[in-house]
Amino acid sequence: MAQSARSIENALTLARPHRLVLRLNWPGRLRGDDDDGLVCLDGDGWVTGSNSVARAMVAELATGAGGPLHCSELFAQPWEPLFDHAGLADAGPLELPLWSGLRLDALPQAQGASPAGAAARKPLRDVEIALIRKTVVEARGNVMEAARLLGISRATIYRKLSLKSPKNG
Repeated sequence: MAQSARSIENALTLARPHRLVLRLNWPGRLRGDDDDGLVCLDGDGWVTGSNSVARAMVAELATGAGGPLHCSELFAQPWEPLFDHAGLADAGPLELPLWSGLRLDALPQAQGASPAGAAARKPLRDVEIALIRKTVVEARGNVMEAARLLGISRATIYRKLSLKSPKNG
């Protein structure tokens, strides 16, 4: 009965409008079943829904004041790379730090994810920025380490990540 209730709750959570789903679990545990924590985000990083498992993992979800909650209040890292990570064809789980100091394994999944071939049609600038953001996340926010891994300067990382795409201005 508990399994059925969890499946229904997850289906209701995923039915909420969202652009990205974060499947959360503690490191070392399997992902991909009804025991995952689910956090749904809109395109601007605002939480649109979560299940009880996610609320148990992330205290801020459970103790929220009832108003809108942004994912930057939940996770101790920039939120934009979560969308970039979800867009990568071979993206696996990533380590997501909480403000409490604990870390979760997260698998970001874009709503209506496009097939792997669509990644090849992205402009080079978008692919480059996604790779830089992914490397910064993997370096746990340490820009100097990310620069070393990429073989570029810190200034280049800051410059590339602060660029606006031509279509946005």
